[in-house]
Amino acid sequence: MHRAGSGDRARELEERLYQRTIQAFREGRLVIYSLRSAWQTPCALGEFHEVNGAWQSAMLVYGPWDTGQEHTRITTWRDLPGQEFHPDALPLTQASPPQDIQVRIDDRLTPATLRRDPETWELWTAIDEHKILLTGRGPLGDLTLAKLDDIVPVIAARRTRIENRRR
Repeated sequence: MHRAGSGDRARELEERLYQRTIQAFREGRLVIYSLRSAWQTPCALGEFHEVNGAWQSAMLVYGPWDTGQEHTRITTWRDLPGQEFHPDALPLTQASPPQDIQVRIDDRLTPATLRRDPETWELWTAIDEHKILLTGRGPLGDLTLAKLDDIVPVIAARRTRIENRRR
């Protein structure tokens, strides 16, 4: 069944969600960590989750959304009362031995765990009440992180990617 205007309605709902996300970000209710020096582009907002009115997680995607190509994904989340969030880890890296390292987050050295296999890698860390998972395919670049300072460009990049997929 085809419904006239359903695409317009979906875009309207999507736009309202983006505006709520921008507002939550500006009010400090949604915190997102990003690479201080991105070595892959573009950077777009991937997934983001709100649970019972509280912002729980957001993911930035650097490079293509196709996981078979070189990319980096950063998921920032916080545990909410009664909610457990576990971002998708890479199954291949789970068999790899962990390396204890330190990463710089907002100018603070922070303990982290890095796992690598020949093609992919993942890094787990936390700062304050936020947990962070970086996953990627390809070489490791500079893993220095900072709070994202402007969400509008990454939402614009998301819009562009989604529009290109619709075509």
